[in-house]
Amino acid sequence: MIETQRTPVDAAPTADDYVVGGSRRMVQLAMGSVVLSGILAFAYIFAFHAATIIAPLVVLLALATPVLFYRYPRLGASTVVAAVCLFEILPTTWPDAVTDKIPYFWNINTIVQSYTQADFHALPVNVFELFLIVIASTSLLRSVYTKTVSVRIGRLFWPIVAYLCFVAYGWIHGITTGGDFKISLQEVRSQFYFLVAYLLAVNAVRDQKDLTRMQWIMVLTIALKGILYTVRRLRFINFGGMVMPDQGVGSHEEAFFFDCFVIMLVVFLLCKVYPRLRTVMWVLLPFVVLGDLACNRRAATAAFIVVIPVLLLVAYRGLPSRRKLVLGIGLSALVGLALYYPSFKDRAGALAEPARAIQSQFAPGARDKSSDDYRIAEEADLYATIKAEPLLGYGYGKPMFHVAPIADISAEYPWWDIMTHNQILWIWMRVGTLGFVVFWLMIVSIVFYATGMLRAEASTPEIKAGAMLALLTTCSLLIFGLLDLQLSNFRDMLFSGFWIGILAALPRMTTTADSDARRPGAVR
Repeated sequence: MIETQRTPVDAAPTADDYVVGGSRRMVQLAMGSVVLSGILAFAYIFAFHAATIIAPLVVLLALATPVLFYRYPRLGASTVVAAVCLFEILPTTWPDAVTDKIPYFWNINTIVQSYTQADFHALPVNVFELFLIVIASTSLLRSVYTKTVSVRIGRLFWPIVAYLCFVAYGWIHGITTGGDFKISLQEVRSQFYFLVAYLLAVNAVRDQKDLTRMQWIMVLTIALKGILYTVRRLRFINFGGMVMPDQGVGSHEEAFFFDCFVIMLVVFLLCKVYPRLRTVMWVLLPFVVLGDLACNRRAATAAFIVVIPVLLLVAYRGLPSRRKLVLGIGLSALVGLALYYPSFKDRAGALAEPARAIQSQFAPGARDKSSDDYRIAEEADLYATIKAEPLLGYGYGKPMFHVAPIADISAEYPWWDIMTHNQILWIWMRVGTLGFVVFWLMIVSIVFYATGMLRAEASTPEIKAGAMLALLTTCSLLIFGLLDLQLSNFRDMLFSGFWIGILAALPRMTTTADSDARRPGAVR
């Protein structure tokens, strides 16, 4: 028997109450419009003297952002997720550049210098960090005003903090032994961003509705980048006659997001969850695959070769009812690869790029051999630097030693001997053997926690999907970090931190589901 709670007639709002409330809201809206109009007019006419609407919009955004974050406390995390998936860290010279012109991850100094040509130097803070300050401030004010302080850290907080303690020591050690402060700041930012994203997610994702919203944001923003990159390749490479650049048509880290999109789709299919979202993902999948190919990254192919078998093994163990489907997908993948690779390894074109990436491991061409030789020399230099200070590390902000002949690519990449391609060894070099061991203990903690959620009897299919995605995102991050400069990349570390935060928030959803199932009158 389902019991319902009756509301006294006297407590129900009357028509007059609705009229008064509506009038009050209209007055507030009108007053707010007048105030904002005055601020925009002042910014446009008196402050900036600009012949463009950009300056007033910046002022409006700066004013509206704290209000929105205060009114909708979970909007901050959603905004950060969308920005991470959309906005590149550095601008490009492509004529159709859109998202890489939005300076979300640029330092304020760089923004002012780029748009005003002024020799501006101040504290090296970027727009993303200003967003974090606003999010933290509004959350604090809201907690004080409503007298509700609810900060969660999750069970993976301390392993992450333990690793970051070594990063902090390496930062101080590097600066005090000759390291450059600005360069060291650029190096360590991504490491601390990982913790920031973790905390944002573990506090913002409190129920299944929050998780679903985050996944929709990720899917739609990643797919939008796939569409942009697909159009760019068709416009300038296929029909424009340009030669495909070695670095592809966009940023390196975009391939990481495209791979994660495909992994999400496979996980949702295996877990049989989110049918509407899956339908949208199937429609958008061709653009994501073509966008991935347009990035021209061998690391993307390598990550798939490693991650897909891990995905199938995890799904086989964690989803007993779906084992036949898992085996079918695995066998289909093997047969498809056996047919695809011999047919395309010697061909040209976008569809042949993964086959050529595999072949380059056995018979590399001139470009791939040059890249492989560079990485071999880079690893020799990294090992030599590690041996110089093996226990506590070399510290941040200093170039690695040069004991092996290596090409100078500073014209293309100024930090070529600071933030290296092999970022697993880069971590070892910076934080030493002790910090490196703690780094792997952090990874092992994430793996154990994710597999524990998969084995838990109370885990719903949605929770198992979240645990699998956190585990596979971590695996992808490590593969990309081994090959392609991604552990120092802001966006990749933030995206991965979000998924680890979601993983830490999953037990709360399990508890909530159990409580709902046990409450009186619940349908079982």
